Amino acid sequence: MAKEVLPILEYFDDTNLSLDMFFSNGKKDFHKFDKVKELGIDRCVIFFPRDFQKLNNIFNKCELIYEFKSASSISPVYLYDNKVLIALCPLGGPAAANLMEELIYVGVKYFVGTGSCGVIVGADFDEFFVPRKAIREEGVSYHYLPAKKYVQTSKIINASLVKVLKSNKEKFNTGIVWTTDAMYRETPMRIVARIKDGARAVEMETASLSAVAKAKGVEYGCLLYYSDFNNGNFWQTKIYDKFKLREKIILYAVETLEKLELDN
Repeated sequence: MAKEVLPILEYFDDTNLSLDMFFSNGKKDFHKFDKVKELGIDRCVIFFPRDFQKLNNIFNKCELIYEFKSASSISPVYLYDNKVLIALCPLGGPAAANLMEELIYVGVKYFVGTGSCGVIVGADFDEFFVPRKAIREEGVSYHYLPAKKYVQTSKIINASLVKVLKSNKEKFNTGIVWTTDAMYRETPMRIVARIKDGARAVEMETASLSAVAKAKGVEYGCLLYYSDFNNGNFWQTKIYDKFKLREKIILYAVETLEKLELDN
């Protein structure tokens, strides 16, 4: 009997063939990106947490450019201070990947994701985390890349992130993040397994967005902060000023994109 091939492991290298069918039929408001194209902006911060409008120092410098519409929500994309885009992103790999596809289609080439993650091994709650690669325990990445355990984040984005954090005298760590689709299945045995794979934190988008970026020839890295700790037997949430920290992480991402050192 032939061995059953799981559909999620079937890789079909034709991911670019459907773009015109979806994007060039006039139903997307991509014309709103004309100003962005005129300014030559090809860089974007992807922001996951809620309450962006309460980040006054940032929001007051934002101009609404586009609205990413999913089945259950509308996520704004802003032009910040005529420098970079800030795209508010729904939770999870599938919606995040769809948003990235649309942003790539209109010319974005460099992305920094910003958000929270749960730490699964001992760490300082006050340090930032820059994932060098992600464990692909989700579904989206397998539609973009052949099956492997890990996917790398962008080296040039990571290098710029590290420089920015060092120049601002921030504590940070780098390493492997575990991307999962099911937050309520971060069970003790699974956590132990992922720690053995090298993971120090868990979240829900890095593997997906890194895979999209690699398949489409763009750059994606992310800057995360710890929101809680879970080792499978003990859970602890972080008490912190969410708005102050989220504002800081966005500004670091903007600085990272501004200071990218590119070969071309």
